Amino acid sequence: MAVIIVSSDSLSTAAHIAEQTARGLNYRCVGREILGGLGKRYGASEEKLHKTLDELPSFFGVRARAHAQCMAYIEEAVLARLSEDGAVCHGLAAHLYVRGVSHALKARVLADPSEIIRETMKQKGVSPEKAAKIAKHEEALRSRWSIEIYRSDETASSLYDLVINLSRVAPEEAVRMIVESSSHPRFRPTTYSVKCINDMALASRVRVVLLALFPDVVVEADGVAVVIETAAVPREKEKRIEAIEKLARSVPGVGHVEVRVANDMVRQAAESFR
Repeated sequence: MAVIIVSSDSLSTAAHIAEQTARGLNYRCVGREILGGLGKRYGASEEKLHKTLDELPSFFGVRARAHAQCMAYIEEAVLARLSEDGAVCHGLAAHLYVRGVSHALKARVLADPSEIIRETMKQKGVSPEKAAKIAKHEEALRSRWSIEIYRSDETASSLYDLVINLSRVAPEEAVRMIVESSSHPRFRPTTYSVKCINDMALASRVRVVLLALFPDVVVEADGVAVVIETAAVPREKEKRIEAIEKLARSVPGVGHVEVRVANDMVRQAAESFR
């Protein structure tokens, strides 16, 4: 079964199309309803998790380190669900971090601009002119968010397998197009594509365990083997390796752990001036 990821310039549009697609295929629909469970699991408020998906890290909002941790929690939960058969995902930025998985169909559904303005007017209680400005600002903010967090502009059509404009296509037709596209041989799971998403899921589980103590880590998985990159000053290198290995091996599914430590030049320079 294909994995389907629905993205849109309107959260409500993405949710509607994803839910109808899941219903048509008898797939599970994975959306922001999972954030409540994540909040309880990791001790992060549901409000903070929502802000992490919608706002850039800032001094007054969700700060950079907390933002990265919350995104790691979200990625771990999403990848766990998408590594199972039959899922349609929306509203969780999966189109930006599920990469290299050939059976993942990424669909971008562009809402009718007039519908976005009407929805904004209803939500904000503003005039059509003000609603248009708000919608334009939110679109620019979303582009900035995707570039800053994932180095990828979500408005670029090259990111998707299918782009549908609801100004020209009815929602039910958009659902039909996604359902039909998902049955194309290109989106059938292969041994390699299943391994890719399972590797990402395992790496995300390890990263979540490490982030609280080692926020700089980069984790990659290959089967049961995990490679972790970090930085440390020379006198802390062995201690850091030991701590990281112990934590990583506690994660179910991890067989072999390799820790690669680069010299922390910034911290070393700061210590030399003390």
